[in-house]
Amino acid sequence: MNAPGLPPLLPGSEILDPVPLEVARPMVLLRLGYRRPSQVPDKTARMIAEVEERGRFLLAPRAILAEVAVAAGGGAVALGGDRLRSASRSLGERLEGCRTAVLFAATVGEALEAWGRELLDAGQMARSLLVDAYASSAAILLGTEIETIVTRRFAARGLAAGKRYAPGYGDWALEDQTPLCALVGAGRIGIRVTAEHLMLPAKSISGVIGGRPAAG
Repeated sequence: MNAPGLPPLLPGSEILDPVPLEVARPMVLLRLGYRRPSQVPDKTARMIAEVEERGRFLLAPRAILAEVAVAAGGGAVALGGDRLRSASRSLGERLEGCRTAVLFAATVGEALEAWGRELLDAGQMARSLLVDAYASSAAILLGTEIETIVTRRFAARGLAAGKRYAPGYGDWALEDQTPLCALVGAGRIGIRVTAEHLMLPAKSISGVIGGRPAAG
């Protein structure tokens, strides 16, 4: 169903809300520079536990996916007809042999980011950094989960999924983030794109995953 004030969804588009995520403590520790739990001071460990407890409540991971046709020619790659066209060589290499691809946008939501800002404004810099590490870990896991979902769906159709790729990677211009998010309908899950082509909330991701015939 198309919502008032938003562009029509692409045929076959799907919103995943929520995306199941479980942010593990070791991942958060790695974001903070700790390789082992024994390296974490007791006070910091207690604060991390507090952040995890509230973070699980505030975490709102959701995504929107849309499968589009892939066409290459004239030194460019076209996704969804000519609605997203790029001369990026690295994107062309990632999508070589693909006739279909899934575009996606996803976010962990605004609440974690807002909490981190509140803590920073209150002078609680350490807790704010811990919230950022937790949210960053969630965003990384979100990308991995989307890749897993798309890989499984492609496999059921005899297709092999490539690795996800996004504007800003390699020579794929960050400016393409704007048309990608517009094409996939990122606004429907609360993502907006700035004039500098950055996504808000900040812990949001976008990209493309190509599907090609599986070998053998």
